[in-house]
Amino acid sequence: MSNSAAELTRWEWQVVALAAVAQSAVLVSKLAVHGNASQTELLASVNPLLVLNPRSESDVYPNLWHLNLGLRTINDMFSQVRSPENASLVRYTLGMLHIRKKLDSNSAMQANIRDGLQSIQPLLLIPENATPWRMEETGKTDGQLRQEQTFEQLATLYQDTISTMEHRIQVHGQVDYLQNEYVSNRIRSLLLAGIRSAVLWHQLGGRRWRLIVYRKRVQETATALRRRMLTSV
Repeated sequence: MSNSAAELTRWEWQVVALAAVAQSAVLVSKLAVHGNASQTELLASVNPLLVLNPRSESDVYPNLWHLNLGLRTINDMFSQVRSPENASLVRYTLGMLHIRKKLDSNSAMQANIRDGLQSIQPLLLIPENATPWRMEETGKTDGQLRQEQTFEQLATLYQDTISTMEHRIQVHGQVDYLQNEYVSNRIRSLLLAGIRSAVLWHQLGGRRWRLIVYRKRVQETATALRRRMLTSV
């Protein structure tokens, strides 16, 4: 299996979509607690949100290696190991799955989100300062400024739509980071992207009750996908 998406079964794509939700959850946690996250993993999580007319699942997730963090997270969440970190990741992941369900019955909000995404450009991998929020605007490159614009647009769209729903995902972390616009824009973008991946997971047959019934199968599939990626490198 190459780093690019190979021929997968419907079940495997379902696990990939769930891994994308979980990866969004991990990155939300990293940003909230540490103030930063891998740009490659961040882009792999957010860009699927901006694929509006995919011909196949591989159009949404073109490089499965960049979802390795999400697949590993599923392994951890579905194992018997319990930790405060895992508890937070489960809560964020289930929160996005729950909002997906609520969004499914709100066609007007779905339309607003889709319309809002039309004019937002995908993120590109660019050289980035380790702590760019501490830089003056004049010190940022054109690429960094474009990134900031995209995250700001996605965060605003999240606030105008998902944040108005009765159920909200409460993100816990360092107050300084949560109140920082650079960080909060990325967190909101990731939550919106995670909900989009939850939509695809549901379209592929994913259901919350199956996460319990097929717990072991989900974990084994995530492990097998990671093993196939590692052996193809």
